[in-house]
Amino acid sequence: MSVGHNVSDRILAETRADAVQPLLASNSAWVMGSTVIGESFRRLTLHPFLGPEERPAGPRPGQVPFQAHIELLHFFLAHRDDIVERIQGALNAQRQPIEYLQDSVLLSRHFEDCFFTLTGVTHSQSHLRGQLAEAHRASGFRPREIPGLHNGLVDPAEMMIRGFHLWQQTRWPGRNGRVRYANTLFNLYVVRCLALLSMRLWDAGPRSAGDRLSQVQGVLDGLWTLTPADQPVLLRDARWLIQMAQSPATDDLGAYFEVAEHIAETLSEEDRIEIHKAGVRMAAGHLRSQIRYYSIKKAVSLDEKSLVLSTRNSNALDFALLIQDLVPLLEAYEHAWHRDDGQKRLELADAICQGISPDPELFLNRVELLGAYSMIEHLFITTDRDGHVVYTPIGRRHVRLLHEYEARIGVLSKPLYDDCPNFRPIAGAYSPYGVLYGFSSDLMEHMALKTLQPDAVTQFSVEDVFIGGDANADKLAWVSGWRKLPHLKPEVEKLFDYPQQFAEDIFDRIEHALRRRVSDGEANAVVQTGRLFILPADNLKADSKASLIPDLPVRYIGSSDMQIVAAHKADCHDETHLLSDRREGKCVLSYKTPGGWVAITKDILTEVLGAARDVRIVGLPPVAVGVLKLMCRNLVVLPEGGW
Repeated sequence: MSVGHNVSDRILAETRADAVQPLLASNSAWVMGSTVIGESFRRLTLHPFLGPEERPAGPRPGQVPFQAHIELLHFFLAHRDDIVERIQGALNAQRQPIEYLQDSVLLSRHFEDCFFTLTGVTHSQSHLRGQLAEAHRASGFRPREIPGLHNGLVDPAEMMIRGFHLWQQTRWPGRNGRVRYANTLFNLYVVRCLALLSMRLWDAGPRSAGDRLSQVQGVLDGLWTLTPADQPVLLRDARWLIQMAQSPATDDLGAYFEVAEHIAETLSEEDRIEIHKAGVRMAAGHLRSQIRYYSIKKAVSLDEKSLVLSTRNSNALDFALLIQDLVPLLEAYEHAWHRDDGQKRLELADAICQGISPDPELFLNRVELLGAYSMIEHLFITTDRDGHVVYTPIGRRHVRLLHEYEARIGVLSKPLYDDCPNFRPIAGAYSPYGVLYGFSSDLMEHMALKTLQPDAVTQFSVEDVFIGGDANADKLAWVSGWRKLPHLKPEVEKLFDYPQQFAEDIFDRIEHALRRRVSDGEANAVVQTGRLFILPADNLKADSKASLIPDLPVRYIGSSDMQIVAAHKADCHDETHLLSDRREGKCVLSYKTPGGWVAITKDILTEVLGAARDVRIVGLPPVAVGVLKLMCRNLVVLPEGGW
């Protein structure tokens, strides 16, 4: 689900080592010696984001007959042996041409035929085929096309291709080996269906969500009751499926926030907390893997400047969702702290520390900057019917959670610092700070592919990936063995050896940032942050103080408007690139001019404001000023007397 898709795509490729518009309009105006990015603003309405009370009534896109799908899955479980026999027959493909063995569309159809052509499947049930995946796409979770790579939920057809590839490089299995892998593929298919079904909890309204979640858990429990002993229990808790279903990379970001709001408003506290724990653990693990990827690629330390900038600038969605998950976890942690509930306190502290682990300095000591990094302009900001710049409903909710996060992390940093040593990585034992993957669905794929070998570990599930704190060498061997496959070269396996030093470095950063936050000397704990002074083009000399502040350097401003670029007021950027950055939340501001687009990168947050430097921007259109003020709360200073 990462906003930084280009980064995630590369990580995805390497961790799967076994796999083969207009927002604003303005006229340009310039003042000698100062950057003036547009005057004579023409009022336009920003893309509106309707609140619940404004949304049209009637069925929403993506609704499916939930109960019918539950009954169909129970039918599949009851006929498991027949279906597995059909799947193993499809796996007996050593004499098929290579084109067949690599045709994911054809293999997917043949695989689902093993289920839907079974005697006893009714006519109405046959029409359910493909509905869940299509409903997921219609709800906004359309996987981004990544050439040469599978980007989506765990897919049995994709796993067939990877199994075929391994067998071609080694030896084709006999019937027993095919049956074992057929059982794995059956389990993957049911888990995939349940993940998609978990996103349909709210189709019939808020009151049925809890009951529907219980039904999903019932099918999941039934799956593992009937699973042979040589199969791993891939995932035990249906609440984790909700986060798993949102893991593939997409271009439409709004759907994530709708799901977050559904969770907050419809499920019990116990269910919500477990979903939030799953969310922070899986998202943070993805981000840590991203950091290690670039650290190794560039041969730099985790705190190297360019690495910090690239990871902060490319993860607006992940930061926003982490905040939305961390706030209820912090609230529950505070209650456990006050009630002296030691076990629950440590469980929550573990999840919270994992959640802040990708950038503990940002999440603990630079919360002002975190807020701006987590803002996504086109989702969080719009104009009202009078043309005033305002937050959208999801923007208002996010800003409220930012306020709450800032208050709670201030109160709870000290007990978190006290609890943190319990999660220190131990040499020779497993720590979740060392797990590496592209997206969380990859974890299930690794577990599934290992069943191609007879000695596959079966006692651990996805949830166990994110639990450390003991000296269990078996778990370390389990994680380390995911990519130890007979067809992989030793140098490829070595790339994914469990990184003990990286795990220790990640933990040290958490502990250091917490120590700074709770330090006795306020001057040592609080870091100064610069401000953005916004001036109108006709008022440069009126504010004597602001006239002494340097302009924002041009390198932070990109434009596809050649007039602006020719005047040396912005660096030249392709419009496609600018719009991609805007869509992925990489800009503190973006707007359209008569000749193209202008965008200001979020790099200013760390390199300029984070370095306690004040800068000014002159001549922004009034609506652009309003957007910037909402994007960078408490960081923007307007002239005395207002704009």
